[in-house]
Amino acid sequence: MLARRYPKMEKPIYCAKKMSLFEKWRDIQFHKNLWKVDDRMFKQQWKEDGHAEAALAIARNALAKGSTIEFVQEITGLSLDQVKKLQTGV
Repeated sequence: MLARRYPKMEKPIYCAKKMSLFEKWRDIQFHKNLWKVDDRMFKQQWKEDGHAEAALAIARNALAKGSTIEFVQEITGLSLDQVKKLQTGV
């Protein structure tokens, strides 16, 4: 039924029907592990992006209050070039 509705899926469906129970289990485990890796990478990227945005916001606020570039670099972990760009408004 699926093969008729989705002709491009005919070969994968045929292959899945021919798989033994162990092969199906192994395939499921493989895809679960791929999902875990994808999920981990997404979470890591999300944290890095969130941290970078927060550090930039803190740096902007500190520079606006008159903090030195070295102090802002120290508290945010940003590079000296990034802090200088924020200070000049580029």
